[in-house]
Amino acid sequence: MIHVAICEDLKQHQKAIQEYLLRYEKDHGHKFQITIYSDGLDLVEEFHSQFDIIFLDIEMKMMDGMEAANRIREKDSNVMLIFITNLAQYAIQGYGVEARGFLLKPVKYIAFEQQLNKCIHEIGKKSMEYLSVKYAGGMKKYPLPEIYYMESDGHYIDIHLESEVDRVLCSIKEMEEKLKGKSFYRCNSGIIVNLAHVEKVQKNDVVIHGEVLSISRARKKEFMEALTNYIGGMEQ
Repeated sequence: MIHVAICEDLKQHQKAIQEYLLRYEKDHGHKFQITIYSDGLDLVEEFHSQFDIIFLDIEMKMMDGMEAANRIREKDSNVMLIFITNLAQYAIQGYGVEARGFLLKPVKYIAFEQQLNKCIHEIGKKSMEYLSVKYAGGMKKYPLPEIYYMESDGHYIDIHLESEVDRVLCSIKEMEEKLKGKSFYRCNSGIIVNLAHVEKVQKNDVVIHGEVLSISRARKKEFMEALTNYIGGMEQ
């Protein structure tokens, strides 16, 4: 499910974008959860990184699209912004908020489809390369290659990065499920390591980023098999 917001003050344009999304669902098989806002202020007040894509009108009364985009970027650097406007001159301003594209009114389906194709392709790539973790104030995305290992501490997980440790509210089982199919494996009851950062294995320990982490006896065989399969896949 792809979460989409339409922020547009004119009902006919809201309806047109919504109909295009429904048409895209039928043409391409993707499913959208659609939320509609009539002003940038409403969008900003309710925004907590819940959307993948936002179609954002530039000219609105209470808060225009550019101001809304700047506010959104303070909270989320990854949500995809597509501006809808009557004036092509706004395209230059869009670079400042990393807009993915612009649609000129009246919006044609072929142009809409092309923009959405690019966004969905990027979403597919990011979902494979990032770990998304929710916070009370929004969501943070960690590039998987930057994670060395994760350590459980009660109801929290400490994510060990290059030069910092981030704490998130998540159980070890939930985190293991999030990372299923990625280059991560649980070496004991409370630690998940990134196999890409394994420096060496010595007896019942694995060395990650210079730190020595224990491999439990119960998980040793499966861990070594996972590591061997990972290395084998990298060498192909």
